[in-house]
Amino acid sequence: MITVEKKKLKKTHTAKRHTKKVLKGNTAAAEAARICKATFVTAYPITPQTSIIEEIASMIARKEFDASYVNMESEHSVFAAIKGAALVGERVFTATSGQGLLYAHEVLHAIAHLRLPVVACNVGRPSYPWNIWCDQSDSIAQRDTGWIQFYCENSQEVLDTIIQSYKISEKLLLPALVVLDAFYVSHTNENVFIPSQDLVDSFLPPRKKNESDIDLKKPKAFGGLVAPDMYDKFNRLFWEEMNKVEDETNLAGEDFENIFGRKYGAVEAINITQKTKIILVTLSSITTTARGLIQSKPEVGILKIRLLKPFPAKSILKIIEQVSDDCVVVTIDRNFLGDNEGALFQEMKRALYGRTGNIFGVYAGLGGRDVPPSTIEKIINIDFRDSSTERIIWIDK
Repeated sequence: MITVEKKKLKKTHTAKRHTKKVLKGNTAAAEAARICKATFVTAYPITPQTSIIEEIASMIARKEFDASYVNMESEHSVFAAIKGAALVGERVFTATSGQGLLYAHEVLHAIAHLRLPVVACNVGRPSYPWNIWCDQSDSIAQRDTGWIQFYCENSQEVLDTIIQSYKISEKLLLPALVVLDAFYVSHTNENVFIPSQDLVDSFLPPRKKNESDIDLKKPKAFGGLVAPDMYDKFNRLFWEEMNKVEDETNLAGEDFENIFGRKYGAVEAINITQKTKIILVTLSSITTTARGLIQSKPEVGILKIRLLKPFPAKSILKIIEQVSDDCVVVTIDRNFLGDNEGALFQEMKRALYGRTGNIFGVYAGLGGRDVPPSTIEKIINIDFRDSSTERIIWIDK
């Protein structure tokens, strides 16, 4: 992608320590697990993530990836197994999608509240009506499980975000889900710069033992019945660490730039100034389409949300302060969760409480429907200042 290429060229001495390959997003995820030195990988196939675990299996068979790899009988077992492996101090990885993630819902709660630094990848697709194409309703439906959630725009960002997720997860003892769009990212070939192992090692040290791990010298129980006073304490400690995620995401992004030459944050502001009239709030690959279109539209900006959970309200408010009060904010939701409003619209209303008069929500691209430049153009051309314009708009073409 053009944006990745520009970031890469900022530090030529760092760029020389990368290998340029043409990879699909799924292959980039597998490469990331390898160079992060995951030691335990569980697998169960489900379209469209299957090629991630297939690639990892191939790398292990070729002796390129030193990890234990276990085929499980279901996604519930996949996450139960990495929960157990994480409890004994392994750096774990898995991937899933759609119904697989939904089936693991119970274990997602357990992993989060046991404070296990697990990193998993989800290739976003819906569940019902039966569909295997791009959608974000599967991962967004897991917002309340206690996992950090990152959404990736392209294959390079998939690889880079998995590396950063391990650093954040192991520091805060919170699990992280890295999400990429089905097919638009998972199965699309792009230029990806794979960093050398020494670069990754300088950013991501070996996983350290922590209080959440099993220690045979200090026996303790896991998963037992917890009385109300202790339950409250556990959740208070969880809450305190979750409140650090946004700052740690920005800090990890800055550290990542110093080593790899590519900068990331909880959000990205594109073309947002005092003169901006419309801000498109985007997740994942739709951002790339919008980037290309607004190059000829100086009045339109993009607020790319990379960290969705916890929602980065501080970073967003800092950006919104730059625009005038009459600037219109339009969220583009590629998810339908059985509510009137999409998840991005809900989260932005909450973050901008007190100035929600100019916020509109658009549904677009559900179930894999393409979102070409003409769709973005249609959204931009809606008269949001007309009092008759609906607050929630469905774009079906």
